[in-house]
Parts: sequence; C-alpha cells; structure tokens
Amino acid sequence: MTRATFIFIAAVLLFLPITSEFQEIEIGHQLMVCLPFILLLGIPHGAIDNVLFLKKTDGRNLEFIGIYLIVAGINLAAWLFFPVLAYVAFLVLSAYHFGQSQFVHYFTEINGPHKVLHLTWGIALLSGLIFFNLNEVRSIVAEYEDFMFFDRVHQELIIRSVFISSLLLSLLLMIFFAWKKEWQFESLLIEFINLSLILCCFYLMPFIVGFTLYFVILHSIKVMREEYEYLNVLGIISSIRGFLILLTPFSLLSFLGIALLFIGIHFDLIPWSYGYCLMIVISSITLPHAIVMNRFYNNEA
Repeated sequence: MTRATFIFIAAVLLFLPITSEFQEIEIGHQLMVCLPFILLLGIPHGAIDNVLFLKKTDGRNLEFIGIYLIVAGINLAAWLFFPVLAYVAFLVLSAYHFGQSQFVHYFTEINGPHKVLHLTWGIALLSGLIFFNLNEVRSIVAEYEDFMFFDRVHQELIIRSVFISSLLLSLLLMIFFAWKKEWQFESLLIEFINLSLILCCFYLMPFIVGFTLYFVILHSIKVMREEYEYLNVLGIISSIRGFLILLTPFSLLSFLGIALLFIGIHFDLIPWSYGYCLMIVISSITLPHAIVMNRFYNNEA
C-alpha cells in the first residue's frame, strides 16, 4: 500500500461518520469545506506547466502564457456558445488526463490500447462519480439555472451504460496487459484495489467531497511528486522549499483570478453561479494543463 492510498483511506474513514450523521450535505457547505483543499493542493499541481513545457523548447514565458491564455479563451468561448459540448469535452479530457497519470508509468512505450485504457479508466471514474450521486447532481441542476443545459447528459440510462461499459473495458484491458506481461500481476491487483477504493469513496461520500478526496490525494499530490522528482533530477530545484517557491507565482495568479470572478458574481457583474463559474475556470485551466502533461508524460514514458 502506498502512502497516498493510506492517506486516502484514512480521509474517507474520517469523513464517513460526518457524512453518515448529516445524511445530505448541501452543495454550498461541501464547497466551503472542499474549496480550500482544491485551491491549495489541486490548482498548484498545474502551476509549473510553463517550467515543464519550456524545459523542452526554446520558447519564453511570455509566449507560453500568451498561448495558454488563448487556449483558455477558446475554451471559455465554447462554454458561452456550446455549453453542453464544452461540458462533455471537459469530462472526456479530464477522464483521459486522470487515466494517463494513473497508468503511464507502467509502460515503456505508449500505443493505442494504452491510450484507450487511459480514457476508459477515467470515464469509469467520472461516470461512477455521477452515477453514485445522480440524485445530488440532479438537485444541483434543478437548483441553479445555468446548469439546466446539462440535464440531458445526466440521464440515468446513459450514465449507467457509460459507467458499466467503461468499467468492464478498463478491467479487461488491465487483465490483457498483465497477460501480455507488460506489467506484473501485483500491479494489476494494486490497480484493482485502487479503483475499488475510489469507487467506494464516490458511493459513500457526497458528490463534491468524494471527488475532492480523489482529486487532491490520489491525483494532484501524486502529480506534484512526479514534477518535483523530475525537476530535482534536472537540477532546477534541490529542495521542497525551492519547489514551493516555483509553484507560488502562478498559483497566486490563479487565486487572484478566481477571487476577481467571484467578486464579479457577488456584485452581479457576471451572470453565473459560483459553482458554474468555478467549473468553467477549472475546465479552462485543465485544457492547457492536460496538453502540457500529455507532452510531459510522453517524453518521460
């Protein structure tokens, strides 16, 4: 058992009595508890995309930031004009990114079947999160007008079918790679257990809490550890303090941007709810981040 898995189990057990006691926890209260963890540990894992990307190119920071903002702007435009398509694309991109970070280090060479596993594993994860919390997701959609576009996506038959099919395909691919001896049986067993633990967490925890526990503990911290080890080997940093200093500038800029958006919502300058705005911001960060990390993983695999 890895340290991250142990912390994840401990966190689930810590939250379980609280969620069991209160049964249904309002989405606003969930955000109040989870948002600090997402901001302080989730967003910073993409705060050195410029360092990772420019290490392999001759570009400059300003050029990278300009391209980053253009990609984020295209994503924002998609949310404005094609919200359902933007939402589905966000889920699919996030799914692939989660699966890629989970499995890429098992393989010395990445080909089509490996990429399919990245996608199906991530889709099983996110569709499981929605399926196990479908009533809560529907209540959010009903409560906030700007989420009404997504009601057609959250049909029980669609979500259940996507979840079961992607889960079965992921398990078959994992068994296939073990059969081909691309990874050891022990690794197969570990990944079966990891997936089971994550899905149990999604089943037991409220929507935002369950996702935050996975996203922060099993994804963001894992990625930051990989980034730290990579930069440490290259000699760019030599300590955790140096790594935190490297993370700080763009993390602070992200916090400032989110704060300004929330102020705009508070004073009715932006016609969106806080949750909807936060989802657009996260998706606008996720798109360029996933592109950078795909390049990073492909170079490192």
